[in-house]
Amino acid sequence: MIGLCLRDVVRGENISLSEEASLKEAVSKMETNGKGAVVVLRNSMPIGIITERDIVELLVKKVDLQSPIIQYVKKDLITTQHTKAVGYALNLMLTHNIRRIVVTDKSGEFCGLITQQDMIRHLEDDFYRSTLKIWHIIGENHPLIYCGSEDTLSTAMQKMYKNQISAIPVIVDSRPEGIITERDILRVVKEDYPLSAPVSGCMSRPVITAGLDDTVTFVVNLMNSHNIRRVVVIDREGKAIGVLTHRDLLRNLDCGYTEFVERKLKHTKDILNFLPEMVLEVIDADEEQKIIWANGKALKRFGAEIINASITDLITPDKWSDLYNTLCKVGKVENLKVKHDEYIYEISGFFLKPEADLCAGKIHFIVRDITDEVKLYTTDPLTGLYNRRFFNEFLHKEIESCKRYGRRLSIAILDIDNFKYLNDTYGHVTGDNVLKSLAMTMLKNVRNADTVSRYGGEEFIIVMPETERGTAATVIDRLRERVSRERVATVGSGSISITISAGVASYPEDADSPIDIMIVADDRLYKAKREGKNRVVYS
Repeated sequence: MIGLCLRDVVRGENISLSEEASLKEAVSKMETNGKGAVVVLRNSMPIGIITERDIVELLVKKVDLQSPIIQYVKKDLITTQHTKAVGYALNLMLTHNIRRIVVTDKSGEFCGLITQQDMIRHLEDDFYRSTLKIWHIIGENHPLIYCGSEDTLSTAMQKMYKNQISAIPVIVDSRPEGIITERDILRVVKEDYPLSAPVSGCMSRPVITAGLDDTVTFVVNLMNSHNIRRVVVIDREGKAIGVLTHRDLLRNLDCGYTEFVERKLKHTKDILNFLPEMVLEVIDADEEQKIIWANGKALKRFGAEIINASITDLITPDKWSDLYNTLCKVGKVENLKVKHDEYIYEISGFFLKPEADLCAGKIHFIVRDITDEVKLYTTDPLTGLYNRRFFNEFLHKEIESCKRYGRRLSIAILDIDNFKYLNDTYGHVTGDNVLKSLAMTMLKNVRNADTVSRYGGEEFIIVMPETERGTAATVIDRLRERVSRERVATVGSGSISITISAGVASYPEDADSPIDIMIVADDRLYKAKREGKNRVVYS
C-alpha cells in the first residue's frame, strides 16, 4: 500500500477556504472535515495552511476569531504532486516533521490534503509486518503532560501550546479519565464553552488506551476503528504513562534494517550541520531524484533554492545517469569528481534501498570542495596549464574512450627552440616570461575542444580529440607561425622572438596506446629538430 498513488487516496472536499475567509470559518470547516486543518487558496492555488494547533495558539494569545484568516496563515507550505506515491508523502512528513502535506496537480492547483491519519489508514497492511510492541517505542516519547479534572480549559490549552502537543489527557489518581484534543477545543469554541470552565465538562471520554504489551498492529486497528489520532498508554496497573500518536507509529514502522538506519540518520542531522563537508539528502521516487535536505554548509554554498531541486541541477544529466546506475547496482559511490559552476567537487554517497513495495529510496551524499586541491594537483603553477600528472591520466582516459566509441585522436609535442641559449643569454626571468607567453598564445590559438599541458621544462603537449593527423598538423603549423611572429619582453626594455618545433601523432594510425603514441610524437619532434627546427613533422 505504501506504493499507492496519492491521486487515488487524497480528498479535497471541504478542506479549503479562500483567502478572504475568517478564522471562525476555518474553525467550523476543520470541525466538519476532520482533517485538523484547512488550506487557504488564491485562484485555486494553495498559498497557506492553518491547523488546529494554530487555532489553539491564537486562542491562548486571545486573538479574535472573526479576524481574517490570511493574517495568521502559515505560508511555508510543503507540497507534493498527486502523481507521487504514498511512501513519498510519508518520507516528506518524517523529513520535515509535519502532520499534513498539501497535494497539487502538475500545474500547482490544489487537489487535497493528506494527513498522518490518512497515512495510518492506507499503510495498515504494512503495519501487519511489524513485530514491535508499544514498550519498544513509548520510551522515545516526551514525559507525560496532563491536567486534572478541575483544571480549566484555558490551563489545558496553555500546556498544549507550551509543549507543542496535540492532546492532553485528564488524569485522576494516576488513571486517565478523559482527554482534551485540538479537535475538542475547536468543538467547544464553536459552542461558546467558557475557557474558564473545568475540562471535565468538555473532555472526550471514554479514553481509548493501549497497554505496553499491545502490538503496533493492535494500536493501528484501534486508531482506525475509533477514528482517532492518539491513544493513552497505560502500565500493567492501569496508570497513564504516556501518549502514543500517529507520528510515533509512522516513525517506528518496522520495515527492516534499512528504515532503522534511516531513522537513526534523522537524529544525526544536527551533528551533520557541524561537519566541514557539505551533506545532501536525495529522495529517489517516480523516476526523479530531488534534494530534500542539505546541511548548513551546503545551504551556504548552493542557497536555499537547492531544496526540492533536481539532483541534475548539481550534477550533469549524463554524469548523474552513470552515478545513479552505480548507486543502484553497488549501493554506494566514492570519490567521484564533478564540476559545477567554477567549482570542482568530490562526491561520495550511499543508497538506502527501499523494501520491495516501498516507493522511494534515499541517497545520502557527502560533497567536498576540492577546487584548490585539483588545481594544485593538476595545474602548472608558472603557466596555469595542466601539468604532466594530469596529462598522463587524461590521455589514458581519452584513448580508452576512442577505443570504446571508435573515435580518432591526435597529439602534438611542442618544444621551444634553443631554450637553454635563451636562459643563459637573457636569464631565467626572461625564460619564465617566454614560457608564460607561449602558454597564453597556445590557449588563444587552439580549439575549445583541445587540451594544453606543460609536460616539463620547455616541452608542451596538445591533445586534439576527434582530429585526424593531417588536420592536427595544420592546426599546429598555424600555431607555430603565430608564435614566430610574436615578441616576448626581456629583462629591461628589450624583446625577443622565439620559435617552436613539433611532432604530431594520431590514434589509431600511428599507435593504439598512450605510451606508444607519445613515443611516435616524440620521435617526430626530434626529427623536426634535426631538420632545422621551427617546423612541424607528422609522418
